[in-house]
Parts: sequence; structure tokens; C-alpha cells
Amino acid sequence: MSPDLTLLASAGAALLLGLTIGWAIGVAMARGAARGVLAAAAQAQQAALDAQQMLVAETARRFGDSQEDLKLLRGEFQRVQNASIAIREENAQLRTELAHQQQTVPHQLAMLDQAQSQLKASFDALAGTALRHTTDEFLKLAELKLGHVQKDAIGDIEKRQHALDDLIKPIRDALMQVDQKLAAGEQARLETSATLGTLIKSLGHGQDQLRGETHNLVRALRTPNIRGRWGEMQLHRVVELAGMLPHCDFVEQPSLLAEHGRQRPDLVVKLPGGKTIVIDAKVPLEAYLDATDSQDDALRERRMVDHARQVRDHMTKLGAKSYWEQVQPSPEFVVMFLPGEAFFQSALQHDPELIDFGVRCQVFPASPITLIALLQVVAQGWRHERLAQNAEEIQALGKELYSRVAKMTDYLDVLRTRLDGTVKAFNDTVGSYETRVLVTARKFKELGATSGNEIDPLQPIDTVPRILHSANLLGLPEDIIDAETIDKGR
Repeated sequence: MSPDLTLLASAGAALLLGLTIGWAIGVAMARGAARGVLAAAAQAQQAALDAQQMLVAETARRFGDSQEDLKLLRGEFQRVQNASIAIREENAQLRTELAHQQQTVPHQLAMLDQAQSQLKASFDALAGTALRHTTDEFLKLAELKLGHVQKDAIGDIEKRQHALDDLIKPIRDALMQVDQKLAAGEQARLETSATLGTLIKSLGHGQDQLRGETHNLVRALRTPNIRGRWGEMQLHRVVELAGMLPHCDFVEQPSLLAEHGRQRPDLVVKLPGGKTIVIDAKVPLEAYLDATDSQDDALRERRMVDHARQVRDHMTKLGAKSYWEQVQPSPEFVVMFLPGEAFFQSALQHDPELIDFGVRCQVFPASPITLIALLQVVAQGWRHERLAQNAEEIQALGKELYSRVAKMTDYLDVLRTRLDGTVKAFNDTVGSYETRVLVTARKFKELGATSGNEIDPLQPIDTVPRILHSANLLGLPEDIIDAETIDKGR
């Protein structure tokens, strides 16, 4: 709604309100309440006047805002119109200049072609001589520089080769020593296996002979002196079959000083590490011999039980002697040797707890077979002791070899650094040649200044020396390398 219509509507409303108020006053006066009605009418008229004044003020403000917007729109329209006029004038000027340029272009092109022909003739005359001179000078310079680099590299490589030869020779000698030690160890192992097979065959042959002579031995062994001597002979034969040497691996009947006098065990076996084992062969066999001569089964059985009891009693006596206290250092037990398998088997058959009883008494019963096995273990221990000594020598050689390889690795790393510097110098020269000389020289060819062959580019060296890692070179821990050995090797 426009401001004029709003003003007319407000005036009509005020007029209608005044008529209403006047009518109300007349009615009120007619009823005798003029004063109250007049006061109410005055208040209502004042409120209507205030509202009308506010409406008039709002209408005036909106009219002023509309006038300002109209002025702004007129100014913008004037600026757009002026810009359009300027564009039309500039367009006309450009068209005039374009027509002038179209008239002068053919003449300028003709002058440019003439100047280009003259420049090409002059340039061709100068370019040929300059190109040949520049190429010759560069090739001479490059050849001279590369010759120096190659000469230095060859000399350095020869020096390093001599140094490597000097280092490799001790390593080769050390490896030969290691091979010799390993061959000796392998030979010892083969000899051990062959000896063991021979011993087993000899043992079988001896058992066959033992069966044939058993009957004669039974009669001879009834004499105590002969029986004791036979037991000692059997023991001596067993230790020899085991590959042990007298006075080196065992001592027969040594004299030992005890609290109650001197004692003479039948055999003292030396163990690796300085220890010893005492072996006794004085086992009573009277009951067993009686059993073999008896024709009565019941009597034979009783004699076998007596044989087991005699063996048990002898084990008790051996345990009481405490041989291990006189031959220190020694394990706290004594080996009781029974000179025949039948003696041991019959005693064990009639006294199954005999072995447990021997363990409690610190006496271990042993037949020829079990004693040979025990002595074989001892002999094998001695062989292992010798092999351990060889292993220590091999370890020392390995340390020396490691130190020398580490030193050679340092020389190889220095050689790699020198080779890397030579390759870098060559690549830098090739790069300078391609980026600063060859590019300019090829422009002569493109401009037609020369008709020679195309200049081939130089290929850089892409291969670089391999890096050696000296740490853990042989896969060995660093803490096993002796610092003094390394310094000595260097």
C-alpha cells in the first residue's frame, strides 16, 4: 500500500473515531454522565492523535529513503552510459590502426627475408671455422684430462692389488692350517671307528675262546692264588681291549696309604680332567665253582644263592675301604670287576637287588662287557680331550683369520672409495661435455653450418663399486674377537 493511501485510511479512521466519540458523548450527556464521558473521550482522542503522528513520521522516513535510492540509480545509469560511449570510440580507433597495419605488413616481411638471407650468409662463413676449432680444442682437453685420471686410477689399482696379495697370502696359509687341523680331526674319528669295530670283533673272538676254556678254568680257579691271578689277567686284557695304555691311561696295583695301613687296588684308571676310578678284581668265586661241579639241581641252586651272598658281602667290604678317599680327585664309587659274564648274571639272577645294593654301598659291579663299555667311554673322553685341544688351536687360527680379513676389508673399502671418486670425476666430465659443449655444437648442425657426421654422445659409467660391511663380516659375534689378536694381525 502507498503512503498516500495509508495516510487517507488513517485520517478516515480518526474521523470515524471522532464521530463515534461524539455520538458516545451525546448519549452519555443524555443520560446525565457528561463529565466522565468527556474525560474518556479526551483520552481516546489524544491516543488517536499520537498514533496518527507516528504514522505520519514513518511515512515521511520511507519517502526520504525512496528518494535516496532513486538518486543512486540515476548516477549508476549515467556511469554505464559514459563507459559505453568510451568503448565505441576505442573500437573505432582500433579499426583504423588495424587497417594501417594491414597496409604495411607486406613491406616489413620483405625486409625481414632480406635481412635473414644476409645473416645466414655471414653466419655460415664464421660458424664452420669456429665449430672445428672448438671441437678440436675440447676433444684434446677431454683426452688429456681423462688420460691423467686413467693413469692415476691404474696406478692406485696396482698398489691396492699388491696390498691385497700381501693380505691374502697369510689368509691362505691360515686356511691351509685350518684344513690340516680338520683333516687330523677327521682322521682321528675314522681311526676311532675302525678301532671300535676291531675291538668288538676281538671281543667276540675272545668270548668264543672263553667258552672253550671254561671247563679247564673251573678246576684251576679253585686255588685262591690262581683265581686272583686269573682275575687280574682278565682285567688287564679288558683294559687293553678298550684301547688303554699302561702308565698312561691306567696304573696296576698302586700302593695307597690308608688309616689302617696300605691298600693295593687292582687297577686305577685315569680320567680326563685329572680324575681317577678304582677297579677291584678280587671277587670270591668258590660257591659258583661248587655250583658248576654239582650234579644235584637243588644243591646247585643253593650254591648259586651262596654265590650271590658272597658277591654282596664283598661289595660291602669294598664300600668300607673307601678307595676314593686315597686317590683324590675321584668319583665316590669303586668298580667291582667280575671276570666272567656268567659270574655276574648268576649273582644278579639270584639277587635282583644286587645293583641297587651296590649303588648304596658306592660299589658298581661290572662284567667284562660293561667294563669295556665304561673304559671305552673313558678312552673316548681322552680322544675328545685331544680334539678339544685341536679345537682351541682352530679357534685361535679363526681369530687370526678374522682379524686379517677385517684388515683386508678396510683396504678394500679404501679402494672402493678411490674407484668411486674416479667414476664420479669421469661422470662429471661427461655431464659438463653434454650440457655445456655438445648442446652448443649441435646447434651448428641444426643451422646448417656443417655437414659432418653426427657427434656421438659419451656414455657415463653407471656401475659403482660394491660397499663392504666390515661389521660381522664372517657372521661371528664381535665379543669373541680378541683385541690383542686383532692388533697383532694388523
